[in-house]
Amino acid sequence: MTIKPFPTFWTALRQPPACRLLCRLRRIHDHPDSHRSPILLIHGFPDSERMFDTYVTPDERKRDWLRGRNIYAIALPNRRTNPSWPSLADLRRGRLAREVAALIDAVIAASPTGKVVIIAHDWGATLTWALVRRRPDVPIEKMVALSVGSSFRYDWAEHGLRALAWLYSVLFGLPYYLPPARHLTAAMLMLGGYRAPDAANAACDSFHYWDWPLTLMRLPLRLIGYGRQPPFTDIRFPVLFMRCPLDRIASTAGFELALQQRPDCQVHLTANPHWFPEQRPEEVLRLIRPFLAG
Repeated sequence: MTIKPFPTFWTALRQPPACRLLCRLRRIHDHPDSHRSPILLIHGFPDSERMFDTYVTPDERKRDWLRGRNIYAIALPNRRTNPSWPSLADLRRGRLAREVAALIDAVIAASPTGKVVIIAHDWGATLTWALVRRRPDVPIEKMVALSVGSSFRYDWAEHGLRALAWLYSVLFGLPYYLPPARHLTAAMLMLGGYRAPDAANAACDSFHYWDWPLTLMRLPLRLIGYGRQPPFTDIRFPVLFMRCPLDRIASTAGFELALQQRPDCQVHLTANPHWFPEQRPEEVLRLIRPFLAG
């Protein structure tokens, strides 16, 4: 599959802000007599919402955790199902975060319980946690957070030199400025364990890392603690958190310890790569089924 034109900083710079929603709400399953909170799936870079297809098959919908629920998915702009590349103005103004928040509110408004159950990976989890930080009382019944914790993701005080690993965003963001670099990005993704038939085109979604040149400029300030946020643990709903070793810097010990001390929350570590939700769905489903049952 070939995406043309490749989305770059230069096209985003000339592109006017979008007039319509860039994030799309997909209704996967409609249960006409539902009395349970709906399930909302939110994917992350570099995948589309189709990464959750195994989770919502007709057979899976007969299980207790899904039975009788409406099922939705938010499709962030992506190469597979929603190639609505944002303009630079959209990215700089945080449009994707606002749209995800608005679509979560729309699902809540349609919910028979007034609440929602969210399963989110990577950027999907990042945007959900950002919403919860701003609005701690958002009516989330339960959340399955995959790979990304709630705390500020550049914690120099805790991670030490490992915090410099966030410079990988340079390699992810480079194709956005220099399209031939997408081959390097694809190789890095596959080296990290990413397996997909269109892995060579995964860099098409690199607009998420549009601000990596600013990251380089801010790095000296980050190293002395400027802009650091404390761990966010004021979470008012049960959480199932799952990550792999590669995601260590996308979480904090304070966040994980806070969850482990709560009887309604779970923390699970997997030896599989970052893309385990799509590539190892059975491992995730074994945890989700009892967590969301009843």
